[in-house]
Amino acid sequence: MSELKGYEYIVDASGETKAVQRSTGEITETVWMCVPIGSQIRTPDVIVAQAEYLKLKEQNELRRLSNKDLDKFFFISNDEDFKDLLPQTVTRLIYLNTYTHFGDNKLMLTERTPMKRKDLAKILGVSKAVVTKFWKEVNPKYIQEQDDGLIFTNTDIFIKRKLNQRGKYNPYQKFYINGIRTLYKATNISNHKHLGYIFKMLPFINLEYNVLCKNPMEKDLDKIQFLSLAEFCNVIGYNISQLNRLLNIYKNITFDVKGKREIFCAFAYSGLDRKTSRIFVNPHILYSGTNYNKVKVLGAFCKE
Repeated sequence: MSELKGYEYIVDASGETKAVQRSTGEITETVWMCVPIGSQIRTPDVIVAQAEYLKLKEQNELRRLSNKDLDKFFFISNDEDFKDLLPQTVTRLIYLNTYTHFGDNKLMLTERTPMKRKDLAKILGVSKAVVTKFWKEVNPKYIQEQDDGLIFTNTDIFIKRKLNQRGKYNPYQKFYINGIRTLYKATNISNHKHLGYIFKMLPFINLEYNVLCKNPMEKDLDKIQFLSLAEFCNVIGYNISQLNRLLNIYKNITFDVKGKREIFCAFAYSGLDRKTSRIFVNPHILYSGTNYNKVKVLGAFCKE
């Protein structure tokens, strides 16, 4: 028997010789004759491993293509709630992270110019008095001052390098630099705290669907335990009687995405009770899932 093109052969535990398709790792037919001379022989365990590898490779490629519009990013631990920081401080801290140099966590104005503490007021677009309060909150736990500039110190939370996937798995959210910068510059200083309310909810943001929920690692949409708007208000300490005011504020927090205005977060509800609304975060700001387009569909972020 001549060797089939695109196939190789294994001998299973029963002694049967089988042909395996190289491109997929699938066992496609039983071969009743001897293995051709020079053919590669592998065990069934190797075949299974190859099939799993190819499947994972295909999924990663699909993920890359699906999310290719999201641009450069950095990571923040999905377990972090920044409980020691005011919400507006969290927003400004995340914005500063867009200036972090890859690998060493230094804050850089340009590729060659380190950021100094005196630059913070201009970069953040706030007064010197606000910077003074900001610095008291973030130093030294999150940012320290060195002779050659500022540096992010808490590398367990903020990461701008390749993640180490070995050992215990830690979930991280990807924050997208262009989206964060555009959103920050388009948002009034008085609304920085409203961005921060959402950013402080990282432990509740589902990694696949960007919806606030109680089981953020769940990938099956039907099994997600959604966090209602009323529960969100309870977590952030917001007066539920001011619900309409809160919704109007978020409705008007918008930023530009390829020439179109999009909202920062979307509230989806049925019926008349807005307290049961589900909260989706725009994937152009943060997203770690496999296909951001399905989040955009669920959240309907385009500004009307």
